[in-house]
Amino acid sequence: MTHLRTVQTTLLITLAMFTAAATGCNQTASAGKGEDQAANGAVEEKAAPETKKIVAFQPIVRPATVLLVSPDSLEAAWRPFADWKTRCGKPTKIVTISQIEKQYQGDDLQQKIRACVLAHVESDKTRWVVLGGDSEPDGKGLVPDRDTPHRELGYADIPTDLYYISATDWDANDDGIYGDWRKDREAISYTGKACIGRIPVRTAADVAAYTEKVIGYETKFPTRNFATNFTYTCAVPFADYKSDMYWDRYLSKAWPAGRCDKFFNKISPWDKDEAGDYDLSPANWVERINTASSGKMHMHGHGLLKLWVLEGGTVDADTIGQLKNRDAYLVMTTVSCFTGHYDAADDPCVAEAMLRAPQAGAVVVCAPSRPGVPIFHDWARDPKDGKTQDGTTRTYTRFWVNGLSKNLTTGEAFAAAKADLAADARKSPGFHWCQCELNLLGDPTLDMRASDPVKLKVAVPKTVSTGASTFTVKVGRPGMTVCLWKGDEVYTVAKTGADGTAKVDVHPRTTGKLLITVAGPSANTYVGEIGVE
Repeated sequence: MTHLRTVQTTLLITLAMFTAAATGCNQTASAGKGEDQAANGAVEEKAAPETKKIVAFQPIVRPATVLLVSPDSLEAAWRPFADWKTRCGKPTKIVTISQIEKQYQGDDLQQKIRACVLAHVESDKTRWVVLGGDSEPDGKGLVPDRDTPHRELGYADIPTDLYYISATDWDANDDGIYGDWRKDREAISYTGKACIGRIPVRTAADVAAYTEKVIGYETKFPTRNFATNFTYTCAVPFADYKSDMYWDRYLSKAWPAGRCDKFFNKISPWDKDEAGDYDLSPANWVERINTASSGKMHMHGHGLLKLWVLEGGTVDADTIGQLKNRDAYLVMTTVSCFTGHYDAADDPCVAEAMLRAPQAGAVVVCAPSRPGVPIFHDWARDPKDGKTQDGTTRTYTRFWVNGLSKNLTTGEAFAAAKADLAADARKSPGFHWCQCELNLLGDPTLDMRASDPVKLKVAVPKTVSTGASTFTVKVGRPGMTVCLWKGDEVYTVAKTGADGTAKVDVHPRTTGKLLITVAGPSANTYVGEIGVE
């Protein structure tokens, strides 16, 4: 508990440093901050202001590019996360469960949450939805899931977050049961105008720890091939052939910059005297993650709610407590049964343990909420041809291929994977199962990191004057998001063009500091300040 309080205190101090200037206060920059700016290429001269005009002040109104649904108990805890995303050019709005209950119509809370999400998608062009709380059985919990029945596989309560961004209501016969493939198919949609992820936290300490990890992932992501190294683990004898379909046939071709370390029970890159003598054991699994050599991992093998099964042991919460991969956090997928059972009464599942681990573990885990069983259209034919991937593996393959070949965020990549398999889900209840039980756990706005991130060298004026002015932000890299923020006075987001520059207009009313942030695919986020005189 002492460690979590320390993490929370450190996070609050860090965010205060990032956002203090956004309040419009008139603090002066320290010498150290000035030196940091100079090192990052800040220009000393003052930007020439345009002719000033006297206008009535109107506080800026930011869109909700990111909508964060929070339980009332965690609203304050989520504020640093929302401020960080807003500073990075993704303005984030927090809406609480009680606000949703009062402001939106529906037969139950899930209908109201969906109404809230769709309203923001239409009015604010929301692109990312974050469910900022854990779920519990029977559609309860801090931010409840929508349960869907799957009689063919023997379950009536599969947690389905995809429902919240769907254009259709999943209840064709209006019987209060959602997502029944045989009865509701015409009302089921697997795509939407936004993407969604759930950060399954329960406490303010969970939120603080996860927020710190997100900031580390976006500002301190390791270089030296961490982004391009992919680890594929397989602890099931004779199942390693699936890596050929997963990596050799698909991902390696879509992502030529990547390389795969195949960590199997019978062979690994770290064997010494003979093949397989570097066991796929819990201790070696911890060792590989702690070396910070690979930023992406897929785990094939057996699992349960609280654990992954490896050679000679299991990975559980105690094992995860041995991880020391601070600022070298994983994006993970796994087919292991029940490892993503985030709505279980017995909390946490092992995927949640990876996400909640302070200064360690993962920032995104995609895992089955129930059995990760192979799914095929034709069981008599497809498993035998050696070429056809099962539904769960296809979903993850498409997630990685879309994200790493197209520079998508984790949420965008997962939504694209679901869209790729939508036609299959309309044909088969098994593929409908995959659409429902596989949920993205983690921040859907995170870059997938297709290549090692660059350190941005940003050139901006040292100071600007109050009133209207225009200046150029020089980044030297196209497609970067430039965000300028000063309280309720200035909020401007621009993209750098082909020449790596962005021209921005600002109109601060008072002296103080103007926050500048530059972010983008495969770049560690730059944070700085411009004085306002």
